[in-house]
Amino acid sequence: MSEFITVVDRTRKRIGLKPRSDVHRDGDWHETFHCWMIDPTHLYLQLRSETKQDFPGLFDITAAGHLTAGETVRDGVREIQEELGIELSLEQLHPLGVFEDVIETGAFLDREFAHTYVYPYAGEAFALDVDEVADVGKVDFEAFVALLDGSREQIEATSVVTGKTLRVTKETLVPHPDTYWNQVVEGVRTFWEKAEGHDD
Repeated sequence: MSEFITVVDRTRKRIGLKPRSDVHRDGDWHETFHCWMIDPTHLYLQLRSETKQDFPGLFDITAAGHLTAGETVRDGVREIQEELGIELSLEQLHPLGVFEDVIETGAFLDREFAHTYVYPYAGEAFALDVDEVADVGKVDFEAFVALLDGSREQIEATSVVTGKTLRVTKETLVPHPDTYWNQVVEGVRTFWEKAEGHDD
């Protein structure tokens, strides 16, 4: 059964519905939900299951998903519970903005307006949907930034499930564009600056 997605134009005006596969084939703009879990010095990366259709076995956003026909961003929060087993509300998340996230690989063209949030991870237990998520790795935030800018070739992540060390390189990341990564990095830094200022 096809999953239908709302197609939008460059101004995010809704213009129709299409099956997900057609949206990625045709490169239509659509909306998604992204949640990055963070703590003051770390970022949490989802390791996608090897059985995923798109980008199997690569590290990605902690929790994310498409907004299907009729859904709002508030509905998108369900992805966190479905993928990670942690139940959160939209009010517990902090918005970074709506970022353009375009990934093109051959016949696959994913053009997203990504409603992007951060969640200050508070130590909740993960219960992963193994069909979707193979693991979650905790990486040092500044090391991750160095990986993105090319000053480091690889970094280590610590599995939240087994405690084992996982190797992360740019080749093992889902190929989001530099503009997206830069906006996430800037957003995370701004979030902590504000949080620390508020605590003072």
